[in-house]
Amino acid sequence: MPSEEFVLNILRQSEALLEGHFILASGKHSAHYVQVAQLCQYPDRLASILKETTEDFSSLDFTTFVSAAIGGITVGQQLALHHGKRHVFCERKDNVMLLRRGFNFKPGEKVVLVEDVMTTGGTVNEIRKIVENLGAEIVGIFALVNRSGETGATWDGFKFVHSIHLQFPVFEADAVPSELQAIPVSRPGSKKVTGKA
Repeated sequence: MPSEEFVLNILRQSEALLEGHFILASGKHSAHYVQVAQLCQYPDRLASILKETTEDFSSLDFTTFVSAAIGGITVGQQLALHHGKRHVFCERKDNVMLLRRGFNFKPGEKVVLVEDVMTTGGTVNEIRKIVENLGAEIVGIFALVNRSGETGATWDGFKFVHSIHLQFPVFEADAVPSELQAIPVSRPGSKKVTGKA
């Protein structure tokens, strides 16, 4: 894995680390937001981060990376290209996560779930249910940016790999500090704010 300082510098260089007043997909408020799409404008920068994941996945036997549209697609494709694996993605229709476009899994197919920014793990859990209901087996989880607070090598029993861990305070809607309330709020993400993300 590249150093967190290296990744942080690339996020800043790409203007992907935003400061202000943001509502996250979980409905919580934060003074920071990581807009991975800003980084993905520069495939070479993203590749310079992801090419260092070889050792992290070397112990895993798997064939497919599975991500969520839209943020995880570019990350998942780059990982798949680097590792010589397949990549499929889930997407929302009427705010329900689905596997569409003819994608499917073979029984027992081993997969790694991919997230661009992981905060509460809600999106990962949505994808997990789809994958498991279709008979595939999850062997690991990758997050480009880990905001979950989980710093260990596993997440819910799965091998957990991330490129950078960023811990920013988040606040419930009824507990936003006055200094943050004074800043106009924005919702940069595309997921409808309904719960965990």
